[in-house]
Amino acid sequence: MGPITKMYQKNFLHRYDKDTSIPYYCAADFPGLACERGAFQNSKNVTIRHFTYWYPGYDPGKLILFCPGMGPGHTAYLAEIETLCRAGCRVLTLDYTGCGESGGDRLPSVNAPVRDAMELLGLISPKEEVIPVGHSLGGYTALCIANLSPAVKRAVIISGFVSISDEMIGFLKLRLLANCVKRFEKKLDPRFGWIDNRAYLASTKDKLLWVHSADDPMVNYKHNAGQVLKMNNPNVRVITAENKKHNPQYTSEALKTMNAWIGEYSRLIREKQLDTPEARKAYFADKPIGRMTEQDPEVFEEILRFIRA
Repeated sequence: MGPITKMYQKNFLHRYDKDTSIPYYCAADFPGLACERGAFQNSKNVTIRHFTYWYPGYDPGKLILFCPGMGPGHTAYLAEIETLCRAGCRVLTLDYTGCGESGGDRLPSVNAPVRDAMELLGLISPKEEVIPVGHSLGGYTALCIANLSPAVKRAVIISGFVSISDEMIGFLKLRLLANCVKRFEKKLDPRFGWIDNRAYLASTKDKLLWVHSADDPMVNYKHNAGQVLKMNNPNVRVITAENKKHNPQYTSEALKTMNAWIGEYSRLIREKQLDTPEARKAYFADKPIGRMTEQDPEVFEEILRFIRA
């Protein structure tokens, strides 16, 4: 294993659990929101936890498959999930291998979420239309599901990437180095590591909505949404946000609040001013999670219009 792949594995392919000091929503925070839990053993014999959320009166003809980003599971996205449910959607989501409530000692590859989500869909065999919606790694996962599954005809990609090499080019700057990571992913996951969505994006007749901020520091706009724009496929619509960094689905005020609070929290930990779990929890005691996760109504209006079409 070379230095690039070692760096990649160390920084991305590890176990993702919640920092229990940081507040997260749960279903009980939203009166009337139902949650059904389930689990299955994936093809790697790992227990995958999945969750379905809805409010009474949801649209029975559509099922949103929400694909979380890289992190401690789907509860980091309950504000997004609840927004979709409040608009009349039923939402299926999951914690990937190595994340949240699912098993596994680490995220085994960037393509493992694709496998977990595809196997979940195969298990439940939904009769309604399935529309994948995902953010970041989840955006890539949603895109791959649309590419791989003939039954999926629409998907929403938020701050996603075209391929692992297109994601890594933003960090490594040289395509040659980024392609080293792509080859490494193929070794890690022979079944799904080969995925490259360029040809699909250029020619697909599926309807895709891609939302991306031009100043995204995590997933480079130029090499992902910008590349998709140049393909000029009329079936793929790109919405370019400004000054929204990696979360165009949030309001500007929510982003400022989140960056300020999490930035200060991280600084205080580095300075050893929050040395105990009690001190860390106390930091967030007067900080409502809703101020960090308020969803941008204009962005969601576009997403919901696309879903309802």
